[in-house]
Amino acid sequence: MPEVTTNISTLSKGVTDLARDAAYVAVGLGVLGYQRAKVQRVELQNRLSQDFSLDQRTDDVRQGVAKAFQQIDGLAESAAHFVETTLQPIEEKLPPTVTQLTSKAREQAREVRTQIRQLVNA
Repeated sequence: MPEVTTNISTLSKGVTDLARDAAYVAVGLGVLGYQRAKVQRVELQNRLSQDFSLDQRTDDVRQGVAKAFQQIDGLAESAAHFVETTLQPIEEKLPPTVTQLTSKAREQAREVRTQIRQLVNA
């Protein structure tokens, strides 16, 4: 019987570590995407500060921001998908207490995506 408890404890720790790592990956991808969007915005501003009319500059900046937002959203979606597909097969074999942890990890990944969307839209 101690082996079963040890195996469940080891499995629970492994799932917890995997969930934490997946959440870190999701946050990291979001941060990288957000930074990339900021760099592209600055590059667009520098490029557009040359010989374009104000309307043309505004349209180009809007297009650049929309493109960057799509990239960030794609990265966040990939990260959320990674978390869900990585944990789902394991989750089905785990006790309910561990399943709650994996559900929490998925919720955190969704929350990170929502926060990134809010930052980009602001």
